[in-house]
Amino acid sequence: MRARSDILSIHSYPAERSLVVAAGRMLVRFSQRFDELREFPFLGPDRSELHTSLRGLSMDGYIAFYTVEADRIVIVRVVDSRMDIKREILK
Repeated sequence: MRARSDILSIHSYPAERSLVVAAGRMLVRFSQRFDELREFPFLGPDRSELHTSLRGLSMDGYIAFYTVEADRIVIVRVVDSRMDIKREILK
């Protein structure tokens, strides 16, 4: 799954630079935001200009792109908000 790979890459960058505590805090914050999505699935704005039914949730300099399905929320990608978002989503 692409989102899992994104999160592992985001976590490994500070962890590889001896910033393990910061990397851990980032994962905790992501987890908190994902918990919020469980309660409020339409929290993030519509981003269907990038892909049908896509929504985006800002998280400390990153954007979690996701879709809302009948019985679950699917995190599609987690992208650094400074990147070319359209290019990253279309990869």
